Amino acid sequence: MTNIYLMIATILTNVISIAVVYQFIKGLDKKQIIIFIAISVALMYVLVSIVYWFSGFGVNEEIHEASKNFVLYLFVPVNIILFVPYFASKYMKLRKNEIKRSDFAKKVEILAVLLIVVLVAEFFYFRNIQKNIGKIQEQNVNTNTITTNEIQ
Repeated sequence: MTNIYLMIATILTNVISIAVVYQFIKGLDKKQIIIFIAISVALMYVLVSIVYWFSGFGVNEEIHEASKNFVLYLFVPVNIILFVPYFASKYMKLRKNEIKRSDFAKKVEILAVLLIVVLVAEFFYFRNIQKNIGKIQEQNVNTNTITTNEIQ
């Protein structure tokens, strides 16, 4: 039953992230909207995947693989919500000539630095998640061993 709730939460988070981005780019034509959203999701998925991959060094491979989908499907839309709407709003202002290209570039640079800071924090968080799963698994193995020894 818990898996159903996690799946619903993940789907909801993804739908919300796409809806939020759409609100900022709805002035584009349909093809451009699809391309913008697809690139945003793909880029964020790649970045979070790379961070997750690095966080798995020194972690049990089974645990790393088992928690991969959960972490990716949850953190990709969160990162999209955090970063893409701001980028989209500045992009739309650039397209409407409301800001200069140099101002847009400065805003994107600041956004990129913030994204890197968040990705570094996520690296440590992902690593912590995996280590905690390993501890729980180890406790379960020890509990089962104690129970089996007590029975004999």
